[in-house]
Amino acid sequence: MNWLDQEYRIVLMCGDVDVGAVYPPSGRAKVWRWRVRVTKSGHPVKGNEASRAAAVAHVERRFRSFLTAAGLVSEGGAV
Repeated sequence: MNWLDQEYRIVLMCGDVDVGAVYPPSGRAKVWRWRVRVTKSGHPVKGNEASRAAAVAHVERRFRSFLTAAGLVSEGGAV
């Protein structure tokens, strides 16, 4: 998985496609927010996790589910 660390979020990239993102807690929030735009259902999903690692794992799991459903495989072992 190729994660791009931006100022306010980390973004999961597949080539030039923004697959999903993880956002750190802001303000009084204590949870890490995540969003996945490329999903098995075709509908974006979002949620919260207690840690960055858990949020990243959730985004990666959703994307792997999409790849499996689409019958796609990654090149070069990126996934």
